[in-house]
Amino acid sequence: MRLAVATVGRVLRAVRWYVTSMMGDNAYEVYVAHQRRAHPGVEPMGERAFWRERTDEQDRNPQGRCC
Repeated sequence: MRLAVATVGRVLRAVRWYVTSMMGDNAYEVYVAHQRRAHPGVEPMGERAFWRERTDEQDRNPQGRCC
């Protein structure tokens, strides 16, 4: 029984990770992790500025997207 519950939990976490990655919901966390790894000592932009820049970039360079 414990194995089944653990397996279901693992599957649900994997599905959540997949959906948030596909939708871009974790883009800021990915950006911060990259900045800290690639540019240590440089403060990453704040979350609000990140989303503003990301939206502006999408408006400047429209590509196929669902919404």
